Amino acid sequence: MYQRHYDGHGRPRPRPNNLPFPRNPYFTGREDLLAQLSAQLSSSESSAGVITQPHTVSGLGGVGKTQLAVQYAWANVARYDALLWAVADCPASLSANLAALAAADVLDLPERDAPDQSAAVAAVIARLKQDPRWLLILDSVDSPDAAGAVCELLSPPLPGRVIITTRRQTGWPATVAPLSVDVLPVPAAADFLCARITGHDPGPRSDAEALAEDLGGLPLALEQAGAYILKNRITFAEYRKRLAQQRKKLLAQGVPGGTGYKNSVAETWLVTEEQLSPPARALLRLMAFFAPDAMPRAMLAKAGPLLDDLPGPKRTTRSAKTKPGKRKAQPPDADAALAELHEYSLAGLTPESAACHRLLQAVLLDRMSSEQRRTAALAALRLADDFAVPHPHDVRTWSIWTPLAPHVHAAVRLADESGITEPTARLMNDLAGYYFARAQHAQAEPLMRRGLEIAEKSFGPAHPKVAIQLNNLAQLLKDTNRLAEAEPLMRRALEIDEKSFGPEHPRVAIQLNNLAQLLQATNRLSEAEPIMRRALEIDEKSFGPEHPDVATALNNLAGLLKATNRPAEAKPLMRRALAIDEKSFGPDHPRVATELNNLAQLLQATNRPAEAEPLMRRALEIDEKSFGPEHPSVARDLNNLALLLKATNRLSEAEPIMRRALEIDEKSFGPEHPDVARGLNNLAQLLAVTNRLAEAEPLMRRHVVIFAKFQQTTGHEHPHMQAAKENYFDLLTEMGLDRAEADRRVNQAAGGQMPG
Repeated sequence: MYQRHYDGHGRPRPRPNNLPFPRNPYFTGREDLLAQLSAQLSSSESSAGVITQPHTVSGLGGVGKTQLAVQYAWANVARYDALLWAVADCPASLSANLAALAAADVLDLPERDAPDQSAAVAAVIARLKQDPRWLLILDSVDSPDAAGAVCELLSPPLPGRVIITTRRQTGWPATVAPLSVDVLPVPAAADFLCARITGHDPGPRSDAEALAEDLGGLPLALEQAGAYILKNRITFAEYRKRLAQQRKKLLAQGVPGGTGYKNSVAETWLVTEEQLSPPARALLRLMAFFAPDAMPRAMLAKAGPLLDDLPGPKRTTRSAKTKPGKRKAQPPDADAALAELHEYSLAGLTPESAACHRLLQAVLLDRMSSEQRRTAALAALRLADDFAVPHPHDVRTWSIWTPLAPHVHAAVRLADESGITEPTARLMNDLAGYYFARAQHAQAEPLMRRGLEIAEKSFGPAHPKVAIQLNNLAQLLKDTNRLAEAEPLMRRALEIDEKSFGPEHPRVAIQLNNLAQLLQATNRLSEAEPIMRRALEIDEKSFGPEHPDVATALNNLAGLLKATNRPAEAKPLMRRALAIDEKSFGPDHPRVATELNNLAQLLQATNRPAEAEPLMRRALEIDEKSFGPEHPSVARDLNNLALLLKATNRLSEAEPIMRRALEIDEKSFGPEHPDVARGLNNLAQLLAVTNRLAEAEPLMRRHVVIFAKFQQTTGHEHPHMQAAKENYFDLLTEMGLDRAEADRRVNQAAGGQMPG
């Protein structure tokens, strides 16, 4: 599995290893725990040499869980072919960090550059299943959601050895072996402080023990204290004096929690913060408003102009003076401030990203007054807004949006708590658009709903910004088969824009197009067509004949013409839309894939499969490259290609493609979406052609039931309901049922009933 490779000089290359820090030369007081962990991991080996039991290392935040796990890894390098580490504080983080293990400097898997991180995750898991000689540390698994995601990952167990660091002492499956980590006893904590401070005399050991007592034996606090003492060349006693002075100030600000643990950590961080330059202190407060891990360093580097305006606690020391009433000629250097934070162990730093401990973020937030918090939240929003790029639904922007998304999510949540409406609502809308484009509907919907709520409260119910939010939410509801909920939102958005901009505005054309597509989806084709034609006319008049919005309108109208059996009218519109989008976006954009698919389907419908197939395959290639292998657009492409293969009698090629498309749609939309019904019908038809009628029957029945529920939900018959009933009836009679029984079963399914 992990073959040893050699460089050009015959030397073995390092084994895969992404441990977050090197072996700690000051590791003290954990020898017994280290031996216990090593014994547990060794004893959990099966007779075949495969590890089947994960292990938790649990305890308070800052107690040294990660240090213990990493120290074990370094102490046992010879036992493993790979030492792997992934933050898993939430399901999204687990997925992202597992995907990162595919990187060239870790496992070096071919899927490392896949646009859909699920492909990289799958590749990493597949690699781990090949050989048990690896250690994986899953770090910061503290929330129930994070624990659930980790348990799902490890069920069934992976071969190899897994250490889970967590604050959760209970609630783990019986198959997980626990190891509890407590604070250091005072003698061990004093040993650590004395070992940490080299080349400087901080005073007698008795003072070290007194300081260890003050800090509650918490390793994180001890490490920070040691770094501070060494940098500033002070004694243990002086540090205790400063700590006592700052403790009074901290308690006077009423930091919530009240535990000795939290206060001692907050006090230690506060003492260290006092020695920072004003830009570093301001940047640290700003970082509290983002997600803790992998903040884009390029974004933080642009924070300089914001730092002078971030209020904070008064300093007890002074730095460079500026004349009263004068601003600095140059804004602070944010990258230098980051380096300063890293020096004091207050921020992790890599060439690409920065990190801030989540507990430190909590302490920083708790120390701010409501006005300070509001000001800093607004600065964080502005920073994220400036770094973000428009059109988050466009795959070409995802290189920016993918790493930025968790930080926008954190910033808008905190800004919303502070009552900041703008750009909170706009950023919520953009982030929701990114999630929606990636078919992450569950993440997108609450953001859309909150953005709508903010817009209505801020601008009133008839403002154009409200129409934007209504339209976005309606599109999500339509895509997730809640058309009855979507339609009134679309009509309201249209009414707002017509009243705000007049009947010939491009914004009105957008609303018309969306409404017309919903009408077509609910089998109201005669209502949809004039609306589509009106939208096309507005766009051509507004933008000219070569604009992408014109291509969208052309594509929608062509689809309706095809659905109403007018292929000769549809074809020139499709070709024109394709030419516009290729010119506007380039040949490899998902918009182009949509046009290729539409044209290919029309060519197939007019008995030109040889012309259609290369267009379908090109569309599939574009969408897999753009979205990854599990996106609904890929399922659409697969379905179309499989139908063509079936029509050209290549049934063995078509079947696995149909099954893959159905699996994607069920995963994306759930079991009762019309796109799932499409996949069920396609597969059932193929099974029937290959004389597997008993396998086809439940799929065909389910297909009819989905359309029946569609009608019950929307009040409109699905455009394909009659065809579905006829197909099911034909299948039943082919299976030998008499016409009366076949008709009974069809009617039962059309009433939304599955067999008892």
